Amino acid sequence: MAATFTVLGVLIAALAFARDVFDWRVGPEATTSSAPPTGVAVVDPTGSTGPGSARPAASPPQTVRLDTLQVEAGSANLTKLPRQLADRPEYERAIVVGCPTNAGADKQRDVAFRLQRRFLDLNATVHPYFASPEDRESAVIVYAQVAIHKTDGTVSRLTRGQQFEARMSDPRELVADVEGADELILRVQCEAPGGSVVFTGATVTRG
Repeated sequence: MAATFTVLGVLIAALAFARDVFDWRVGPEATTSSAPPTGVAVVDPTGSTGPGSARPAASPPQTVRLDTLQVEAGSANLTKLPRQLADRPEYERAIVVGCPTNAGADKQRDVAFRLQRRFLDLNATVHPYFASPEDRESAVIVYAQVAIHKTDGTVSRLTRGQQFEARMSDPRELVADVEGADELILRVQCEAPGGSVVFTGATVTRG
């Protein structure tokens, strides 16, 4: 029995020694870390240097209501909003141009607004209005022209936008590039006399 205990003790001691030697030789398993060493700068491959480096969001272009600009010519062609439309919110601050009579030289009506080369784009919706039931499907056409005053005293007049055959049942959008223009001219032609061409949401973007 004593010999057995002696052998067992030697075996336990040998195992303990082997464990200590193994731990000393192998050691705890090395751990890997993605963190850089202290003091080493991290370079972001995207080129960003942090939250503070983000570019500020571009602000939307400032719009100016066309009815706030000075009328250079054709103020006599402006008229009141038809009474039947006066209480409708979508026609608030509308610009209204009376249709020509289509008699003699009165084939079109122009209204010019002062821009002074301060604006870039025109946007508006064209709504024809005819009180007479038989004219309700009559078409109107609107041209957006610009006047550019040259240094030699001449004026260049160019068509920058055209709206095709708007009707009471089919309003149309009018969009035009007015960059570099001294004036904006809205030219109105009507298939039938006695009506009105109503511009709603008429704005120009500031350059």
